[in-house]
Amino acid sequence: MNENMGKFETLKLATKYWGGDQETSTLIIILFLLVFITLLIVGFLVQRYMKLKNLKHFFVKYAKNKGLTDEEIEILWTYANKMDRDPMLVLEFKAPFEKVVDLYIKSDPNADENLVQDMRKKLDFVIQSPYIPIVTTKDIEIFQNGRMIFSNNRAINVALYDKDERYMYWLVVDNDLPPNIQKGEIVKVVFVRNDDGIYTITLPIEDIINEGGKTIIKLPHTFELHRTQRREYPRVKINEPVKVVINDEANKEKVVLQGTFYDISAGGGKICFEKDFDILKKVKYGDTFTITFKLDGELFELKYKVLEKDAKPKQLCLRGIFEDIDEKTKDEIMEFVQKEQLKLAQIKRKDG
Repeated sequence: MNENMGKFETLKLATKYWGGDQETSTLIIILFLLVFITLLIVGFLVQRYMKLKNLKHFFVKYAKNKGLTDEEIEILWTYANKMDRDPMLVLEFKAPFEKVVDLYIKSDPNADENLVQDMRKKLDFVIQSPYIPIVTTKDIEIFQNGRMIFSNNRAINVALYDKDERYMYWLVVDNDLPPNIQKGEIVKVVFVRNDDGIYTITLPIEDIINEGGKTIIKLPHTFELHRTQRREYPRVKINEPVKVVINDEANKEKVVLQGTFYDISAGGGKICFEKDFDILKKVKYGDTFTITFKLDGELFELKYKVLEKDAKPKQLCLRGIFEDIDEKTKDEIMEFVQKEQLKLAQIKRKDG
């Protein structure tokens, strides 16, 4: 601050030899400040432009490696910025991608639905695992059964008959749509994904279609899904080291990795890794490998099948189930989980 004041005083002193009066000196100082502020703003804007330019260059390069066309790249870049989303996250994660393409579909009157579906496939965002929670009604599988509940609490059986990027079409299975149901009425659809959870969506009826003796209820897509977890076994959070042996098919050798169990149940658990990301990036849904770990000093060696992968900048986690686990081992893990839950309950009582 003293340095800035020194410059200001120097400027004032210089203006005294300019030959003008006090008003002229003040005007010169104001002009100097305006020029200085303008240069700062221009510098900031140039820096921001260069940063954005470099980011887009990297984005385009990365997107092309994924197989996206120039048109697809421009759509994702444009609408990601309209939503103030990091464009790179749109290429990496399904949820932001779906939000961005949803804005494109709703905003552009000439939006190409086939193009969106093409992008989804190239980025591997088509739901494959029945264990991974869905983020939008666009992920509901065709022929998914459910119950549609109306405002008078009347419920009927429905099944997802068709869907596009804007709407889903639910078939009234028994063709028993209650009378006096109109467009705009709010309905609730409840459906179960057996290996995932119970979902509930609440939406207005867009249209009621009678086609070839069938009754079809047209509903708009939504991201507002209420999910209730379904778990066969109780689980508990832990922090136990685990050795993972993966078969590297490319090099025809076994690779040993060190991870950490973050939670566990008799059915499976979550394993996280802080390194070896290049090897783990090749792991996909359905891959099975051997894991070794200890619980209460007892050694376990089990087969582990991958159901879900969650990659973050500094950590990669796998969610999986134990394959071919015998009843004795299952009971031992259940006993461990129950003991840990009892410990937690005792701690909470003491804290209370």
